[in-house]
Amino acid sequence: MELPITTPALLFPAIAILMLGYINRYVSTASVIRNYKRDHDSGLVRKDILMQLNVLRKRIELSRYMIMTAAGALIFACLSMFLIFIEYKDGGSIAFGFALAGMIISIGISIYETSLSNRSLLMEIDKMIEKE
Repeated sequence: MELPITTPALLFPAIAILMLGYINRYVSTASVIRNYKRDHDSGLVRKDILMQLNVLRKRIELSRYMIMTAAGALIFACLSMFLIFIEYKDGGSIAFGFALAGMIISIGISIYETSLSNRSLLMEIDKMIEKE
C-alpha cells in the first residue's frame, strides 16, 4: 500500500484536539482535588471523601496515561511523515500504524476515565438525595 505523506498529517488535528480535551479534564480533576484539600485543611472533613479520593487518584493516573499515549501517537505520526519524506515507505507505514494504535489506546483509556468520572458524580448525587 502506498502511503502518501499527507495521510499521517491528518492525525495532527485529531491528536491535538484529543490532547486539549485530556488536559482540560486533568485540570478539572486537579481543581476538584485542590478543593477537597482546602476543605480538609480548614477542618471540613467529610466521612465519605475517601471513596471520592480513590476515584480521583485513579482518574489523575488515567489522565497521565491518556496524555502520554496521545503524545506518543503524535511522535509516531511525525516519525511516519519523516520516514515517508526520506522515502523509507515501509518504516513510515509501520510508524503510522503505531500512531493509530496510540490514538486507539488513548481513546480507550479516555472511555474508562469517563466512566470513573460518572461514578464519582453519581456518588455526589446519592449524597444529595440522602440529605433530602
